[in-house]
Amino acid sequence: MVSLASTERANGVIASGVGGSLKRKHSDSHLNADDFPSAQIKRRRVTFDPEVDVHILPDVNEKSLELVGEEVRRALERHEEGDNADYDQIRQLLGLKPTSADAPLTSLLQKYVIALTNHAPLLDRKCTSLVHAIIDSSWIARNEQFVRCYRHLLWSLLSVHPGYTSSVLHMLVNMFVDLPSPLLRQQDDPAIDRTRLQARVHECLKYLLRQSAMTSTFLAPILSSTFPFPTDTTKAHVQYIRNILKVSEYCPELRGEVLSLVMDKLVKVDVQIQDDMEELEDDVEDQLVEDGIHKEDDDISDDESASSEESMDEEERRLKQLKESVTKLDSIMDLLFSHYSSIFASGDLFDIDETFESLLSQFASIILPTYRSRHTQFLLFHFSQTSPDLTERFAGACSHLAFDQRRPHIFRVAAAAYLASFIARGAHVSGAIVRDIFDLLCHHLEALRISHEPNCKSPDLRRYSTYYAISQALLYTFCFRWRDLILTPDDITPTDEQLMYADTDFRWHNSVQDILRRNIFSKLNPLKICAPTIVTQFARMAHHLRFLYVFPLLETNKRIKLTRSLGGAGSYMDGVGVRETALTVKRGDEAFLLDAYFPFDPYVLPRSRRWLEGDYVEWKGIPGMERAAREDDDEEDDEDDEADSSSEHGAGNEDDGDFEGPDTEDSA
Repeated sequence: MVSLASTERANGVIASGVGGSLKRKHSDSHLNADDFPSAQIKRRRVTFDPEVDVHILPDVNEKSLELVGEEVRRALERHEEGDNADYDQIRQLLGLKPTSADAPLTSLLQKYVIALTNHAPLLDRKCTSLVHAIIDSSWIARNEQFVRCYRHLLWSLLSVHPGYTSSVLHMLVNMFVDLPSPLLRQQDDPAIDRTRLQARVHECLKYLLRQSAMTSTFLAPILSSTFPFPTDTTKAHVQYIRNILKVSEYCPELRGEVLSLVMDKLVKVDVQIQDDMEELEDDVEDQLVEDGIHKEDDDISDDESASSEESMDEEERRLKQLKESVTKLDSIMDLLFSHYSSIFASGDLFDIDETFESLLSQFASIILPTYRSRHTQFLLFHFSQTSPDLTERFAGACSHLAFDQRRPHIFRVAAAAYLASFIARGAHVSGAIVRDIFDLLCHHLEALRISHEPNCKSPDLRRYSTYYAISQALLYTFCFRWRDLILTPDDITPTDEQLMYADTDFRWHNSVQDILRRNIFSKLNPLKICAPTIVTQFARMAHHLRFLYVFPLLETNKRIKLTRSLGGAGSYMDGVGVRETALTVKRGDEAFLLDAYFPFDPYVLPRSRRWLEGDYVEWKGIPGMERAAREDDDEEDDEDDEADSSSEHGAGNEDDGDFEGPDTEDSA
């Protein structure tokens, strides 16, 4: 019998089934498998199939979508219970810049975006910090699949928590001004250019607007509050306006508000430039305009460095800022001309009608009440002449505003100036429209004369402002469009030869000659109140054309002393309050005269004036009149020297030669 004691065993090993314990003693824990004979080592039960590809996770970026989803769910649930460790980890992960060393790959971050989308209902006000991390994350330059997932996350979030709408819209609109760099991407993202980045912003905004019509109600005030400041660069203004105009294309419910916003900001820049130019000499102003010629919009650079500005004195700095403002205005005008032109050239009658109505509304509410607007109104001037129908509509709108008794007098005066300036300067305004408007103005002038003359004691601008505004409108229009008022047997405008060698008086349209005669020689005496530059030129032209002879009246008017009326109901400033304009701050005799303000003066902005080529009626004197005028001027100069009164006569001779009508001190 073989003794169990003699059986060879490894030290410390107890055979199973012999009465020993299966539990390993503490003294055995130091033993190594190498101490056992290979025959006595227990065979492993787990084997590996060589056909199976075993993949070991190298880092955290290889987490599965299921694992990330579970991680997000637990983090949100624990955050609800007060444990913020996992919650803060996810929030910090979203806040990392793609270029930082510990930033996750876009493929992993996309799984978190998908997981957060699935748990969007849990992202309530208690998760505000995480939501803002989502909104502020660097998403715009990543790959297309990630951007689509992120866009869907935003929509899922807003659909259950609309309180975050303003924050999301602010993030998108801020990119209209400050677009993130295309370099803010991960190594697994393809390269992208800035144009595509901007398109992604609009795609995201358009997607959100399409999902809910209510989103647009949040967007309008954000577009207004984010608009660049007047002191911001030209590039910032052009970029922002270009973007919000694009918004108006895919969000038609905001189109009117967007266009009005741009117009309002543009008018303010325009007016500020006119105020700043008040103290400049003419040659300095001309140089500013010449220096305003710049590169294409995409090449518009930011302002010069601060270091170069530090070396300037105060005057140089002021001129530099003014030059930048002119460039800014010019660039914005060019952008708006381009935007509106694409609509008017499309041929879609509904879009054209809607857009033109918007322009007319902006004219009545923004441009007309702004006395010193100098260039903005040329949008109306140009697009009103794109068709006869639009020409009549703009002329009709100005007429309505000029004769609307419910409006303050100063607005009616301005509307009359716009009407006269439009039909006088508009090259595409037909002769028929000129005659119709001239008839309309004459009719209202005669009606006002009949109403005012019985109680009139002397010429008074403040009491009869609308009457004098219409009078000046007629004088100005006559100076530019007198050819359209002459009647000929064949209804053809007379040639220069016919004008020079005519041996009989001309026949004038309707009874305009008689109406103007009655008014000019009435007690209201409009030639005393209207701007001297316009009165002088009208007198010369009317005399040469044998229309009216008013020189004796002009001599008489020199001896009339104007005094300030007490105003009251119906006065010039009725309904205006203390609003200060160039009409109210003049001193001396000028305070009692009507301004030579005609808003469609020659357009001088160097870049955008290309849109107005062919729109103007250029000044053209009467054949043979210039020589006669020079002879008369020589005689007057001789008399002035003898009488030693050159100052008075010299003021009346400033406009000898070419007459540009409104191109006076008020048209800077």
